[in-house]
Amino acid sequence: MGYVTQEYYLESFHGEPITEEDFPELMDRASELVEEMTLYRLSPDSFRMMPQMMQERVMDAVCAQIEYLDANGGSDADNGTDLLSASLGKFSYTKAGADSGTGSGCRYAPRAQRILMPTGLMYRGGGGY
Repeated sequence: MGYVTQEYYLESFHGEPITEEDFPELMDRASELVEEMTLYRLSPDSFRMMPQMMQERVMDAVCAQIEYLDANGGSDADNGTDLLSASLGKFSYTKAGADSGTGSGCRYAPRAQRILMPTGLMYRGGGGY
């Protein structure tokens, strides 16, 4: 189940434009990743029972994840493949491989994580000091 529509993504979240053909796949993958980010505390059933403010944070996190996936190679960005080099005009991008000691990168959108932080859905446990 997806948590957002393309209309919400464009008009409420104001995300970068994505084609109608690409949106469903990106939305599904982003929804899966946000569920994973929340240690599966988020599900379609739990979403329906959340307060409106929390639902909006989840929806915005999914949108941020959609935007992140689209900017980093689409839904295949989650498959662990590393981009070695890309350039367009003055813009150039190189992503380090696992053998360089920097790891393969993060598949979670940093913005999505920041959006979800106050919800408690990402709490991993442990005591306070």
